[in-house]
Amino acid sequence: MWLFELDYTGTSQATSWEANAYYFQPIYSLGGFLFRRETLIMKLLKTGNVIGFLAVVLLGTAVMAADKQRPEDKAGYDKTKDVGAAVPKGADVPFDGTQKSVEANWEMWPKPDMKITWSLVDSPSGGKKVLMTNGGQRWGTHDLVTKKKYKDFEGHVEFVMMGKRGDDSVEGYANSGVYLQNRYELQIESPKGKNVKDPYGWKIGPHGIGAFCMERVPDINAWRPNGEWHAFHFVFKAARWDGDKSIEPARATVWWNGVKIHDNVAIKHANGGVSVSPSVEGLKLQEHGQDVRYRNIWIKESAGDQAK
Repeated sequence: MWLFELDYTGTSQATSWEANAYYFQPIYSLGGFLFRRETLIMKLLKTGNVIGFLAVVLLGTAVMAADKQRPEDKAGYDKTKDVGAAVPKGADVPFDGTQKSVEANWEMWPKPDMKITWSLVDSPSGGKKVLMTNGGQRWGTHDLVTKKKYKDFEGHVEFVMMGKRGDDSVEGYANSGVYLQNRYELQIESPKGKNVKDPYGWKIGPHGIGAFCMERVPDINAWRPNGEWHAFHFVFKAARWDGDKSIEPARATVWWNGVKIHDNVAIKHANGGVSVSPSVEGLKLQEHGQDVRYRNIWIKESAGDQAK
């Protein structure tokens, strides 16, 4: 028999949100007593129990291999761009956990005169209320976009996929998206089909999570399960125009759960939202008919590039 001991470490940053990390350490049972792996190995070696020793080593190796699938253990992981990222000085915070902030800073899309249908609900990890997609049964009918428009900026959005809306289970398919300038979609999607069994081995396609939808797949799979918070962190430079002629495409660098998945890549494809044009647009969150929740949303405009 083998169990897990849960160690907790909390990191509080200069923001209203708190980053919490959980790590599993294996514990094993011997004669009714529980031991850490290292202690149990020593006991087995002293008693000459070679088979038991090998079993514990193999189990420990499997656990360590699983841990390596976590974003935190991937090369280049940057905690400052993961869940709990601090809000920088001068950044806009269009959602602070209150309905007042939703009404003041957001509007529905494609019909801005529509009453806001999204809901404030509990976070699966506790704390402040979070923003849940709501109102539509298909994409493109009940999206939420910031009233303020942004040209060049750094931004951060945290989200959690909760499966089918209203069934009190985190399991199942979920879909949404974060639209830079309401045109370039960073896809949010849980795996489906054969990828449900091995989401860490999922070879994410152009419609999968972390992709610039239907244009560019993420360089790395930084998956976390449904019910756990994810983060997109991005640095965006708008396309440059000479009148109505594009002279330079938009570019973006994106981190998913602290792992860089797009490095200053050109993006040219508008996937829903507004078409590619010189217009400066807001940050949009997509409603797709499932339960996806958002928090810790902030946008900091690049110096000298504030939208008029």
